[in-house]
Amino acid sequence: MYGPVIEGKLVRLRPPRADEAEAISAWFEDMEATRFLKLRHPPSVEMEKEFLDRVARDPNAVWWAVEHQGRLVGGTSIVGIDWKHGHGTTGTVLADKSVWGRGLGRELMQLRAEYAFTQTPLRALRSGYLEGNVASARAQKSAGYKEVGRWHDDAFVDGTWIDGPQYFTVCDPFDEPIGSGERCLKTGS
Repeated sequence: MYGPVIEGKLVRLRPPRADEAEAISAWFEDMEATRFLKLRHPPSVEMEKEFLDRVARDPNAVWWAVEHQGRLVGGTSIVGIDWKHGHGTTGTVLADKSVWGRGLGRELMQLRAEYAFTQTPLRALRSGYLEGNVASARAQKSAGYKEVGRWHDDAFVDGTWIDGPQYFTVCDPFDEPIGSGERCLKTGS
């Protein structure tokens, strides 16, 4: 399913539009932009349209387009959602290199977590990145994710096998507030 519109100071998370399939497919043409993604080869526009249709119908996924100053710059999601046990796995691609290093990743991860923990019954989000992706590591840490392990030799990047650190953030009503400052869980007491 697509996520609702969420406005931040730097980014706007919104449902993707079908006419954006070509732009999304083009993200994967730039090897620098995909260096730390496991999908390194560009899908066809038709494949991207199929992806957008499939994720729109998936009851165990929430996917957003990411806008900055009115421009589509990336996408973010919570996938593999286990509603019974309250967790999902997150992912992000900021493909427009002109926005790198401006704090968009941190903010969108915070907005996504705040949505997950206040608008759904999710209580935990899993994530990860490929070693060397300093921006993703920094954004995840600043959004409250903690390293819980790593997949050794997880991906082959630039002629070298690299690790995939695994991260986790949990909604704990006794922990520090998230997002706008409200506790992530509302209890009956």
